[in-house]
Amino acid sequence: MRDHRLLTAALLLSLLAALGLLMGSRATAADQQRADPAQDWPTIITQLQEQLSRFPNHPQLRQQLAIVYNNYAIQLADEGKLNDAIRQLEEATSLDTANAQLRQNLAMMHLQDAQDAYRTHRIPRARDAICEALRIEPNTAQAYALLGEIDYNSQRLKEAKADWQKALALKPDFAEVKERLKQVSQELPVESEFERVSQAYFDVRFPDTLERSTGFDLQETLLAARRAIGADFAYWPSRKLVVLVYSAEQFRQLRQDAPEWAAGQYDGKIRVPLPNGELNPQAVTRILYHEYAHAVIHDLTDGRCPAWLNEGLAEYEAWKDVKPPWPILRHAVSGQRLIPWTQLFSAQFTAAMSTAEASLAYEQAHSIVRYLVERYSFWRIKRLLQAVKQGSPSDQVLASEFHLKLPRLEEYWKTWLRDTLF
Repeated sequence: MRDHRLLTAALLLSLLAALGLLMGSRATAADQQRADPAQDWPTIITQLQEQLSRFPNHPQLRQQLAIVYNNYAIQLADEGKLNDAIRQLEEATSLDTANAQLRQNLAMMHLQDAQDAYRTHRIPRARDAICEALRIEPNTAQAYALLGEIDYNSQRLKEAKADWQKALALKPDFAEVKERLKQVSQELPVESEFERVSQAYFDVRFPDTLERSTGFDLQETLLAARRAIGADFAYWPSRKLVVLVYSAEQFRQLRQDAPEWAAGQYDGKIRVPLPNGELNPQAVTRILYHEYAHAVIHDLTDGRCPAWLNEGLAEYEAWKDVKPPWPILRHAVSGQRLIPWTQLFSAQFTAAMSTAEASLAYEQAHSIVRYLVERYSFWRIKRLLQAVKQGSPSDQVLASEFHLKLPRLEEYWKTWLRDTLF
């Protein structure tokens, strides 16, 4: 938005002075100082409004007032006052209906409103804002791209595909949309055939080859996860979460970005592959709890939770009422091969990790979270999440919250771990 400032305050005042439209001796040097673009657009607006009331048909005056409204709108948007910014731009476009740049700015403000609403799961507000942006500028590719994301995460795959096709038609080099269109084109033939069990909090989809009773069992497990994990975090998502249950083959076919060792995935939807052969209810329950915990953590941290804490908390919730076996961690302690905390905190838990590396990282992250909960209680964990939401690094957050330098806290954990494992 910053590139759309069309006129500085100093240039505006010089133009008005040349036109003889400033208010006599009251337009002093002090007035010009106060009219700095970062501070006093409202004063300039007031001056121009008074002059416009004297010369209502003066075209250049109307244009300049429209530009000032635009500049003030951009300042308000920079300050996070998006609704006020939109109102200023509406004034601008009503004064200068022929100015395409002002219309584009207003459309992009509505699109920013849509993005903010989508990020905070206010989907009706997001859709309304996108519609308004498209009413003003019908050929806005970004609006169709965002609409596609909304439809996709609501499991409206056909609509998402159509949205992204429109975005790509308007902007053929839209690389992100090309990838999303490729993805939904692969998923649509498979997931459109899924059975559906839906209620207030979960929209569960699964292959018709699975017994319908399995779908209902999954639904009850998800409700139990919502109750238990919600009690820990004091947070219960109000939106309906999409849960996709695949055969093992379908999961590997459609989620090729998932590491081989991944037992599930959360990417705005909970995705769970069921193993071939006999269903293990306990294993599936742990996967569902783990992935649902990711959804809660994502909401609470705006997606900024570091991977080790995210995975550690998800594993904690999956194993909360059971003593975890931690076989890889036990061998690592015996062989003095634990991952240093500073190294673990920078790990991304991606496909670049081998199965052995990932197993140790998961078990170690889980053990750190379990230690912190047992030693300091879960409410301190919630404070950690509040801090990481602001973008603070893990080492700083831990040192600040527990009033210990990181090496000392790591040594305390190692002592606890040996006592727990042996």
